[in-house]
Parts: sequence; C-alpha cells; structure tokens
Amino acid sequence: MFENQAAVESLAQLLADTRRGDTPIDSPPPALLPADARAAYAVQLRTLDLLGETIAAWKVGAKAPSDLPNCAPIPASVVSDAGGALALDDFFRPGLELEIAFRLARDIKPGTYDERAAMMFVGETLTTIEITDSRFATKGLDSRFALADLQNNGALVIGSGRGYDASLNYMKPKLTFSLDGTDIAPAHTGNTGGDPRALLTWLVNHNGKRGITMRAGAIITCGSYVGMIPASGKGELRGTIDGIGEVSVTLK
Repeated sequence: MFENQAAVESLAQLLADTRRGDTPIDSPPPALLPADARAAYAVQLRTLDLLGETIAAWKVGAKAPSDLPNCAPIPASVVSDAGGALALDDFFRPGLELEIAFRLARDIKPGTYDERAAMMFVGETLTTIEITDSRFATKGLDSRFALADLQNNGALVIGSGRGYDASLNYMKPKLTFSLDGTDIAPAHTGNTGGDPRALLTWLVNHNGKRGITMRAGAIITCGSYVGMIPASGKGELRGTIDGIGEVSVTLK
C-alpha cells in the first residue's frame, strides 16, 4: 500500500494510460493499492491532470445511509446530453444506472454547509444515466482501487429536469428503465445511499475540506435507483423518474 506522491503518480499514470487505450489492467501490483481513501482521492485528481481533463460533474453515493459516502470527479469528455449514442465497445465492463442529479447554479466555495445552505446553490434537479466501467480486468479488487478509478465512472448522460423542488419524492420515486423497449428495472428500486440531498451536502463539505471550489453548471449525480445492471445488449436505453424528467441514450 502507498501514501507517497511517487506512488500516487504511478497509479494515476497507469489509469490515465488505460483510459487512453483499449486494454484493461490485468492485475494491478499490490504496491499500488492506495493506503486509504485520501490517497485514492489524490489519484483521482492526478489522473484527470494527466489526461488534460476538466471536471464537468461529480458522482457521490453510499451503500447505506449510515455509511460514509464516496465520490469522484467526472471528466468533461465523458459527459453528454441525452439523445446521443455510446459505443459499448468503448467500455470494458459497462453497467447501467438511473440516477437523480443536481445542477449547480452558483459556485460553491470551500466552507461548512448544512443541507439547507448547500441546496441553495442548486438550480435544477435532473434525470441521468451513468454508465459504469472499470479500468481493471480483475473483479473483486480492494475498493480503494475502484475509488481511485473515479469510482468506476465510464460516462454520464444528462436528461431533462426541473427547477429544484424540496417537496418531490427523492427517496423512492416512481421510475421506468428500459432497453429497446424491454423493462430492465428491478422489482425493488431506491437509492441505497438514502436522500440524494444529504449525499450532495456531504460532497460539498468533503470537497471544501480539500480546498475544492465546485463550479456553477457542474452536475452532481447522487447514486443509482436501480442498482448496477450489466449491459446485456444494444438499443435505446431510456429512463424516467416521476416528477423530474427523462433521459435516453442509444447503446450501439
């Protein structure tokens, strides 16, 4: 395990090279395992630096409301508006997720914010599809590798939405999720991390402690309501979340 800058650089370079290429990392050297979440977060930002990327979005989630959330920046090159197309061959192990996101109306400078204060920076609530992916061929690796790998983000598709409304059902909204007209939503839906507004608030304060200003226009996508569904074929992937909007992308 590592916690020095040279090791951060080594893993970030490996991940950046893999994102540019077409071959996943077979088995990462154990010496490159980040010592803790702080080291994994450092790898995230250094990877984007090496790729020359800017941050267009953030992802945040948790396995349970009582668990410590995790997060990752999402590079601008993999964020797109709904209605386009994504090639499945561009991903190593694509997974499909339907999420609620928020668009910031103003910059959020580092500070300490409660949920009410954090949500005052939100301009819109949106429906999104996240395509998850891993730059590692080996399954079952330590979660710190996944965290360093931008928490398995592959792409983010931005759908329609509305102005922020605190009265909406953010916990278990009615939704649909289909691939080429076939329902793929699980029988039980909902966000394992709980209320996405609490997750956004955690992210704002987490980034504040790191000295990161979250910019106006950035999208914060806050965890899947359908789990992670392995991509099983091509066609139009479409999702709707009641009271918020819809999102679609063609998988080719």
